[in-house]
Amino acid sequence: MDIFERLTTLGKKPVIAQIGGFRPEASIISSFGGDFYLHESDNWPSDQDGFMIPIIQIYVPEVPEGRKRFGDKRLIQVYLNSEKLPVDYAKNGEGWLLREYDSIEGMRKMKTPSECKQVKSFQIKWSEAGTPDFPCWEQSWDYLDMSEINESDELSDRFFNEFDRYFFTKIGGFPSYIQSPCLGDLDYIFQISSEEKPGFMIADNGKLYIAKSKDDGQWYLAWDSY
Repeated sequence: MDIFERLTTLGKKPVIAQIGGFRPEASIISSFGGDFYLHESDNWPSDQDGFMIPIIQIYVPEVPEGRKRFGDKRLIQVYLNSEKLPVDYAKNGEGWLLREYDSIEGMRKMKTPSECKQVKSFQIKWSEAGTPDFPCWEQSWDYLDMSEINESDELSDRFFNEFDRYFFTKIGGFPSYIQSPCLGDLDYIFQISSEEKPGFMIADNGKLYIAKSKDDGQWYLAWDSY
């Protein structure tokens, strides 16, 4: 088996987010930018800078093989601080917030407070990608000795032409880093990208990477941009 055949075995198909672009359906719960579900007794998430911005709501039963990715959780929500992006490896609650719910019983769709309504709301449809993601150049060295490709311009060109990743918001696959890999020993779970339709921009067309600690299972966020 040559180096490219071995690289092919590393492929993982992500689940991709179709953000809007279809007639809204009352049955869809996953959303980008708002229309989040809360219990009537819940307060809207806030921190030292006020109400937090709703970014993504993932209803796990709508995600192909969702239980494999999120276990017994039914609903995942991500919020951001309204003034600035988190820095470094931000633990859940440090400039951002990930909420997990075991059930949506007793929850209802809540209107986003005007103070933090910075992103347009769209429903999300999830579907498995038709082609797999592959690790980026730096990550590939974690799996294989890439010296053979590194020493050949022809093989390098082939690698960068054939082994790519889905760039936009997705669950699973491999993270589509813009800079060098930035998650360290954390386990990547899903990616939230800058998205034109809802008007969501992370610095200069960047991406958020949501990951879990292998040690204590805590959620972390990292990001990069151009």
